[in-house]
Amino acid sequence: MNQFKLLLGLPAVILMAACGPTEQATVNEAPAVQEEAPGAVATNCPKADESGVVEIQEGLTAMITRKGYGRAAKSKDYADVHTTLWLYDEAAEGGRGQEIWASGGVDPFQFQLDAGQVIKGWDLGVNCMLLGEKRELKIASELGYGARGKPPVPPNATLLFEIELVNLTSP
Repeated sequence: MNQFKLLLGLPAVILMAACGPTEQATVNEAPAVQEEAPGAVATNCPKADESGVVEIQEGLTAMITRKGYGRAAKSKDYADVHTTLWLYDEAAEGGRGQEIWASGGVDPFQFQLDAGQVIKGWDLGVNCMLLGEKRELKIASELGYGARGKPPVPPNATLLFEIELVNLTSP
């Protein structure tokens, strides 16, 4: 009788031992697995410093004003954003000079990352953003509209965008 109980109990113990820690590890490791899964992101994303500033590259900085969640944007994703553009003015409060454009309304502005649909500063600055994240991108002229400008943006203008990432779609 004891052998019969042992035979019935042994598979249950083995199953619990095999499943228990693995399930717990999967739950605890979900963000890491998510980042490596297809459609997730983003390798080599620069990290924010203690004040929320991300130095993306020379001429492009981001200030994270609201942390995001979920996966990060990556190349070829379709990003839906709400945005406002100001001409950067060091003397103005928060650097927000003349307001140029806002997406406004209910419908966000959509573009595909790294498809040449937006200025280079956006492709670089939205890459690695998390869903729900809000950041201010300070974009030097060479990553914006450059020496030609694009009316109403004057030539050689430094730009300040507030961007909120509201949706990501994989291609």
